[in-house]
Amino acid sequence: MGQHFPVVGGAPGDDFKFEKTYEYRDGETATGAIAGVGLAGKFVMGAGVRHGWIPIGIPMKVTKSEGAVLYELDGKPAISIYEDYFGQKAEELRKEALARMAITYPLGLKIPQYEKEYLIRDPITVDEKGAITCAAEVPEGSEVYLMIGSKEKAIEAAEDAAKRVMKDFVEKGAKPKLVLMFNCIAREKLFAQKANDEIQAVMNIIGKDVPLLGFYTYGEQAPLNGELKNIEKINPQFYNETVVMFAIGE
Repeated sequence: MGQHFPVVGGAPGDDFKFEKTYEYRDGETATGAIAGVGLAGKFVMGAGVRHGWIPIGIPMKVTKSEGAVLYELDGKPAISIYEDYFGQKAEELRKEALARMAITYPLGLKIPQYEKEYLIRDPITVDEKGAITCAAEVPEGSEVYLMIGSKEKAIEAAEDAAKRVMKDFVEKGAKPKLVLMFNCIAREKLFAQKANDEIQAVMNIIGKDVPLLGFYTYGEQAPLNGELKNIEKINPQFYNETVVMFAIGE
């Protein structure tokens, strides 16, 4: 499709079991597959990408990693970033304990071309040597921050994403006919019984009469900063703990 082809979507999940997911297309069910739809024609589209997490402390450099496995930060075992802040030893942060902590305190990869933008990475497990397996790739040489979030900041982020979507339509005197919302399952766990607050905040901006569809994901895909207009700046990425919105209309 090309390096700058816009891709927007979400990865399927199984409610934190991390065992098996299913995909559906044209009356058939598959697993370990990708289902997609291509759009062509004359229409207006807009996208919004926000997470609401903010960095705390100083950055650490990824000195050793392989794919989604983060081995070292500043030459120390990766788990030290959590031990330094929370005083918990690696053995106390195994599996579910680390995953629960990551809902509020994920990791953030600094994006060089954006001054205040980060790709969120969810730590999932930690091994006996202190290596952290994340939900997506963590490249060597990148800067990593510990991030902090809250329900209030998460809702503000969803509102910002919705405003970013609407901006593209307002500029062209158009209105969205459909909005798709791909939202990380970790955000739903953060909101708990108040997950609907985020949905209502979005609908207040896009309009109560605009159909809103979506699901909670194990990762989100969209161009950085929701860029869809300048083809050379369209740079799709994989996100964690982020809300992605995509709208089409006329």
